[in-house]
Amino acid sequence: MPESSFSWREPFVAAMLETDKDKLTERVHAAEGAIFLRLQELTDSAEHHEERTEIQVACAALLSVQVNKLGWPSSLPIKRA
Repeated sequence: MPESSFSWREPFVAAMLETDKDKLTERVHAAEGAIFLRLQELTDSAEHHEERTEIQVACAALLSVQVNKLGWPSSLPIKRA
């Protein structure tokens, strides 16, 4: 596998393992950036289906970290009926 296909995994794992809340935001941003760059490399290629699936799972995990550990977004508009 080319090196670029692993480029997003290392920052993603680092974000998942980070316990320091001050560093977690930085790690999450780094993982998101690396995933974005990898998706740019993949473009619309029919190949790499497995990696795209892994990226979808990673994005869901990062969103969970953002919401549950970092409390994002901090101010959601409240819809009242």
